[in-house]
Formats: sequence, structure tokens, C-alpha cells
Amino acid sequence: MLTTFSFWGQIARLPKRIGSGDTSCARISIRAPCFLAVRQRSPQFSLVHRASFNSNHNQSTRGTIMAERELIDKDKLVLRGLQFHGFHGVLQEEKTLGQKFIVDVDAWMDLSTAGETDNISDTVSYTDIYRIVKDVVEGPSQNLLESVAHRIASATLLKFPQISAVRVEVGKPHVAVQGIINYLGVEILRYRKDMLGNSSGASLS
Repeated sequence: MLTTFSFWGQIARLPKRIGSGDTSCARISIRAPCFLAVRQRSPQFSLVHRASFNSNHNQSTRGTIMAERELIDKDKLVLRGLQFHGFHGVLQEEKTLGQKFIVDVDAWMDLSTAGETDNISDTVSYTDIYRIVKDVVEGPSQNLLESVAHRIASATLLKFPQISAVRVEVGKPHVAVQGIINYLGVEILRYRKDMLGNSSGASLS
């Protein structure tokens, strides 16, 4: 690394070393600027630390970024604002009285063939995915929204091999919090490749 200093005046002689760097400067006339270049060695540990930090940071974010980029600009089916009355929750009142749940679903698949043929057999019907969501949310009580969302995603991927990934968001508008909210909930993203050989939680019974 080079650090440059400038000053005015006449230079008769310069020391051979300043600090830890080599220096040199020619004789100059009065009132002419002189620029002194000092080469400084950065401590070795700083380079190692910087490389280690960059490596750890990249590894921790690379998986998430790559997963998201796999779905950018891909075709998908979209279901928004599905509302059902279910009995999910940890509290006994939730299991007895029930409450409203709001569900959003994105299902990624290639829709180009359906776009060309205009044939329902070349795609997946929204109503079929809707029925899966309805069966899960209005079905047996689960303690956690994570379980509800997982069962929706698993059942969708198992029933429709054309779908490569599913995003499910499940929200509860009525929760015991002191504040104004639309809803609280969870959102999950599941890939077919990650679900292969793992059918746990997919059964709706």
C-alpha cells in the first residue's frame, strides 16, 4: 500500500527509512511541491481475517441466494387470500372454538405448454390446489402453523409431479397480542428435490 505526503520547501537529504517503509525523493527547488511515497506493509493477520470473513459470509448467504434465484422469472400458479375456519393452535380455546386462517400459495411449474395448447390437461387446476389447502386447514388440529404449511406443501408436491416447488404462507388474523396487525403467521418454501423419500406429514388424515 502506498501512502503519499506532500509539502513545500527545499530537500537536502532524506532518511533512508521512515517507519517500516522505503522512501525516496529527489532534490527540488524552493516553492515546488515534493511528494513522498511511503510503502507500508499491511499486517498479515488482517489479510487472513478478511479472507476468512468473506468466506464465512459468502457460505452463509450463498445457499439462500441460489435457492431464490432458481425461481426468479419462472412460471407459477398463484392462489391468494384463501380463508378457512380451522382449529389449529397450542391453546385449548383455539382447538375448541377455532378461528380464521388465511393462506397464500405459489406453485412453480412450466406453463408454456398450457399457454400454447389452451388445454387444462397441460397444467394443474387452481381448484385442485385449493381443495388441498381446504382439507388441511379444515382438517385435524395441529399445534403449529409450521405443521399446517408443511402439510399443504407436501400434499401438493406429492399429488402433482409437474410442480417443482411450493411456497405456502399461513396467517392468523386473531392472535393475543397488544397491537394492530393484519395477521401473524409463517411462510415456507419446499422443493420437490428436497421432499423425495420424505412423505412425513403429507397425509391429510
